[in-house]
Amino acid sequence: MKILVNDFKSEHENYKNIFRNYGYEENELIFLDSFQATKSFIVNQLEKKKLHIDAIITNESSKMFVDSLQASNLEQFKNGLNTSYSNGNFRINSIPLILYSQNETRENIQIEGFQAVIKKNTLGQHDFFVSKFEETIKNWRKKLITDLENLEILNKNTLNFHESNFYKTHYKNTIAKNSETVFLLKTKVVSEEFIKLPTPLIFDWLILGRDEIERTITDFNSTYNNHIKYDRKNNERTILHDFFNKNKMILLREAFIDLEYEKNLYDLNGKTNEECDYILKTEFPEFLKTTFFEVKKEDVTFYVKKKTKRPQLSSNYLSHLEQVWRYKEYSENQDNQPELESKLGYGTSNFSHILLAGRKEEKLEMRDKFSGDLNRMFNGIEVVTYEELEELNIDYYDKFNRMRIETE
Repeated sequence: MKILVNDFKSEHENYKNIFRNYGYEENELIFLDSFQATKSFIVNQLEKKKLHIDAIITNESSKMFVDSLQASNLEQFKNGLNTSYSNGNFRINSIPLILYSQNETRENIQIEGFQAVIKKNTLGQHDFFVSKFEETIKNWRKKLITDLENLEILNKNTLNFHESNFYKTHYKNTIAKNSETVFLLKTKVVSEEFIKLPTPLIFDWLILGRDEIERTITDFNSTYNNHIKYDRKNNERTILHDFFNKNKMILLREAFIDLEYEKNLYDLNGKTNEECDYILKTEFPEFLKTTFFEVKKEDVTFYVKKKTKRPQLSSNYLSHLEQVWRYKEYSENQDNQPELESKLGYGTSNFSHILLAGRKEEKLEMRDKFSGDLNRMFNGIEVVTYEELEELNIDYYDKFNRMRIETE
C-alpha cells in the first residue's frame, strides 16, 4: 500500500509511529509538506508516470499566516482531474482524500470533497483514525468491484483480454464501443482507457487469498525452524534463497514492488564486484527506499563471551556486517550510480541496507550492547532476525484481512 501524506515536517515521525502500530511499514508512506509539492507529485508521478497510490491524507493550515498545505485547494485540484493513474486504469479524482486536522472549525474548507474528515487525537489514541482510514480504502475497493461487475468482467482473466472470445464476441461491441457513456453513467473508479481495453489489475487484495498468505508465512516459519542440516550441499542458497525465490511475498509484502536477485554490480573505484542477495525495489525511488537485503543463516551467533564484562561480536556476525557495509559504501558512491541505474532500471540515492540473520531471542538478550555496537561501528545497517521478518509478514496478513473485500 502507498499512502501520500501532505503535512508539516514536524508531523512526519508521528505518522510513522501511528501507522507502525497498526502493521504498516515506513516504505508505504510518502511524505510531502505543501500543496505545491503534493500537486507536483500528482501531476508527475500519477498523471504522467501512471504510478499507483492508495490514498492521500492532508492536514490544513488555513488558520496560519501562510497556508502552505492548502487542503481546500488540494481537494479542488484532485477532484477536478479527469485524467488517469495506476497504469492508466483508474481516475485520479477517485483517489480517497482524508482531512486529518486539529482544527475544530473549517470555515474555508468544503468538507464534502473529502472521503473522511478526522480530528487529530492529542492523547495518543489513534484507533478511530486508522479505522476510518482503512474504511475509506475498503470503500474505494468496493466501488472498483462494482465497476468491474458493471463492465461484466469481474473475476475474468484480463491478462490477454483482447484475445479472449468474451472480448471479441461481446465486450468489444457492447461495452468498449460505448466507453464514453459507460464511463459517465456506469463506473466511478476505472478510467475510460480501462473501459476500452481492460488490463491486468495486479494487486494483492485482488489476486491473493488469505489462506495463501497464511500458508506462505507458515512455510517460512517451518523453513527456518525445521530445515535439513546445513552442509556443503545444503546451504543458504539451496535452503533459504530457494524459499525466498519461490515466495517473494515474504520479502516484498506491500512495501516493495519487485526485487533483483544476486545482481552483479561493478565497483568502478575498487575494480571489484558487489553482489547482494536481494535488492528490493520501489515504484517511487525518489521518495521511498530501495533496499539491499543480505540473507544469512538463522543460526548465526551474534556474540561470544556473553557472560564476561566485554562480550565480543562473533567473527561470522562481524563478517556479515562488513559485507553489508560494503554494499552501503557502494550504493553511496556517486561514481557507481550509472551502474546501479542500469541494473535497477531507475536512478536513486535513497537506499537502506538490511542484514537478515540470527534469532530474536539473542538480539533481545543483548539488546543494549547490540544496538550500541551497531550504531557505533555500522551506523545505517539494520539487522532483522528471522522472527522479526515473520512478524512483519504477520502484520501484513492482519492488515490484509482488515481490508479484505469479499468477491463472488
